[in-house]
Amino acid sequence: MTAANHDFGRNAVVSLIFVGVAAMFITSFAYRLNNPNLVVMARQPASMNSGNDGSGEGTMPPGMEQMGGNMARIKEYMAQVEANPDDVDALIGLGNSFLMMRAWDRALEPLERANQLSPGNVDVLKGIGIARFSQEDYVKASAAYDEILAVKPDDTLALFNLGVIFKHYFEKPDEARRYFEKVLELEHDDAEMIRLAKQELEK
Repeated sequence: MTAANHDFGRNAVVSLIFVGVAAMFITSFAYRLNNPNLVVMARQPASMNSGNDGSGEGTMPPGMEQMGGNMARIKEYMAQVEANPDDVDALIGLGNSFLMMRAWDRALEPLERANQLSPGNVDVLKGIGIARFSQEDYVKASAAYDEILAVKPDDTLALFNLGVIFKHYFEKPDEARRYFEKVLELEHDDAEMIRLAKQELEK
């Protein structure tokens, strides 16, 4: 997998935020009791960040620096896609950049194209799941996570997010419980994921 195939990690925070971190840009989507959401994170490679060469220069306010860097990356990815419409890395980078801007429709087009060119790419499917969930298209969001599990059955992020969808949006608590129980069976490292799964099972 190349650097442009941005990893989707996992995290849960109290509110929907977009955080700039020195070597990456992270998109965190909320999880909370009265407004359940997915646990998701998108990373950009450090090489694509502007104004962060380790020299201490480029002390623009984080929000402005993130916005400027994101727009510059979008232009770069768009140029790459125009030159080669089948450039999967550029399509993923473009889609993830639009995810960070919460431009769900614009994110889906390159991500779905990347999924056609590279089917079964878990990172791409996670991006599609984020966008579909944010559009409140829970059927298609769950389908994306089902595809992830077909490739990687032990992906606790996909399992947890399916549990959230089935419990809070499909209103199928029994099926949701199976997903949360599977998370607890498989997850040994992510304490926050374990805590959230236990919390859902206790409700």
